[in-house]
Amino acid sequence: MSDQLFSPDELVALLQSESRSLGLPEHSTEPIIERVLHAVLAWLEHRDIITKSDLERVVSSELDKYSPDLALVYRNRDKII
Repeated sequence: MSDQLFSPDELVALLQSESRSLGLPEHSTEPIIERVLHAVLAWLEHRDIITKSDLERVVSSELDKYSPDLALVYRNRDKII
């Protein structure tokens, strides 16, 4: 597997895309995305190496706090639901 770097911009773009697919208004999802990003960045501060699964688990857990629907779509984005 190749080394990949975490990109906050890519996470934000992905979450914006997923929220649009749910039809959620941008003005209500932007604060959620900012909170999730802030929590993820705080979690990353003390880690040198993470796995994609670790990152997805943290993002999903944070999304569950604010938007269970968006969390569900995020967790299942590569699956047919």
